[in-house]
Amino acid sequence: MAFHFTLKGLLRLRQSLELAELQKLQVIAGTIARARAEIESVEKGIDERRRTFGDLLAVGLTGAEWQFELAREASVRALLSDLVKNLADLEAKRKVQQASYVRVHRQCEILLSLQDRQLAAYKLEEARRTQQRIDELFIIRRVHNAPK
Repeated sequence: MAFHFTLKGLLRLRQSLELAELQKLQVIAGTIARARAEIESVEKGIDERRRTFGDLLAVGLTGAEWQFELAREASVRALLSDLVKNLADLEAKRKVQQASYVRVHRQCEILLSLQDRQLAAYKLEEARRTQQRIDELFIIRRVHNAPK
């Protein structure tokens, strides 16, 4: 008789749920990485524009150019602020999704542990049956070969 885990269907379900939760977590992690890269890009752009603006100041600017640059910088700062807020929201989502994944993973681990215990019990019972058959064969041979 072969080993049959009684909760095999439930284990497959839990494993598929775990995989789905992991994939959701990976999607969020990828989105966070892109958001961080975008923030870094905007910050580099701000630094580069400041250097360029400093060079322009040395040459001389009109009041309109000065006001335009201040308005542009305020706009970029607002964009950066929105990106940072979005990143914070994504980090919160990642934290919630991480907790969800850990919960589902634990449920899966519990079933795997139960499967391991059932398999160990099955192997022990099989070993007992095998030993019992060996003992019975020994007794039968002994009785059969006994002097009459």
